[in-house]
Amino acid sequence: MPDFAVRVRGAKGRSWRSPRRLVAVYLGLWVFALVVFLLMAPTDAMGYALLFHWLLLPIAAFVISLRIGELVRRDGRMWLLPLALGLLYMLADFLTFRLANMLAFDKINLPQWDLFFIGAAISALGLLIGRLLGRRRSKPA
Repeated sequence: MPDFAVRVRGAKGRSWRSPRRLVAVYLGLWVFALVVFLLMAPTDAMGYALLFHWLLLPIAAFVISLRIGELVRRDGRMWLLPLALGLLYMLADFLTFRLANMLAFDKINLPQWDLFFIGAAISALGLLIGRLLGRRRSKPA
């Protein structure tokens, strides 16, 4: 019986070591942010922008990139993560405030590409720090 408990605990601890699950958590938060925008009242726009666009999404991108940088040992597709998270950060603004503005005033707004670079920079910084921490922990003392 104790072996089973150890296996269950061990499996649960390893489950958050999967980079795919970490990316899925960010995607879930991103979709949740879009749904909250659709369900909120127009007077809540400032609180939404502060909470999601300036706090939760950048912090989540940094922390998830940091964790993936620690876990992944090879330098292959890992470096595409900042591009993906930068694109999602830009699309979060475009699919909320820009889309509402386009629908309200019947005009076309282009995405703000500077938000792509901001999101990618936040993610790249987390990935780089995570890589350094991962190398430091893997070296023998």
